Amino acid sequence: MIINEQHDLDKAKENVYILQEDSCTHIKSIGKPVIHNNRLYDQGAWMKDPLGIMGAETIFVMEYYSGRNELEEFENMAMFKAGILRKKYILPYNWDGTGGVVYGPYLYYNRYKQGTNNIVKYNLRTESVEKQISLPGSVRNTYYQWGQGYTQVDLAVDEQGLWALWGYSGNSNKLRAQMIDVYKGSLTHAWDLNSEVMSSMGNAFVACGVVYCIDNYNSKSTTINFAYDTKTGRSWNPNIQFTNQFGYNSMVDYNPSERVLYAWDNKRLVTYPITFKER
Repeated sequence: MIINEQHDLDKAKENVYILQEDSCTHIKSIGKPVIHNNRLYDQGAWMKDPLGIMGAETIFVMEYYSGRNELEEFENMAMFKAGILRKKYILPYNWDGTGGVVYGPYLYYNRYKQGTNNIVKYNLRTESVEKQISLPGSVRNTYYQWGQGYTQVDLAVDEQGLWALWGYSGNSNKLRAQMIDVYKGSLTHAWDLNSEVMSSMGNAFVACGVVYCIDNYNSKSTTINFAYDTKTGRSWNPNIQFTNQFGYNSMVDYNPSERVLYAWDNKRLVTYPITFKER
């Protein structure tokens, strides 16, 4: 089963060319946000499967930040804007925060419970939980700047695979970046970053193996003020301009297939174009 799954995922990665790490560099700039839709709640998460296994244009929505268990699926952007739902998944556990991601035929999300460190691996095809992955240490009282107790574990996807970002108690609540083996459902490499404490940063994401931290969630004009390259161990302040156009950015995630950022800013679902440095 694991061998077949690994073959399917690896083939999908090759098909969307996101294993070509030669094209990976550091981010040079982030463009202005492009609005795609509005929703009822200030907070939430929306995404596509970057591998395209669940459909290259399929959109998934997890509205609100906590205590809910309904994942919405839309066939494409036109259907999403028209509000025509293709499917609704009733998850067995509520989610915590806005850090959920779809990667291949799975939804990964932090299970709701005060201070939980369990990541749920939910199979979208069988509509069942395949595994719960426990992170080391306590995640209690670690969260992003935009809300106490919200988004204690932030999942991310880049060219290398699936990541978990959280304020690790063993690192004075500064960020830990940990890779997850999606085939075995186990933790692999981990990096403890000399970032701000998690509660002082607006958000974070991973692109091309680099963890980027956004300074503020509600200032219209802010910066990406910390970066850490997991390949080299180097950290720096890239001072990349970043716009919270609507003043309440509760989710920022990178899509390695489209090479854009997805974000949820005060009811508006937006994407940001990215310019990478040339080699």
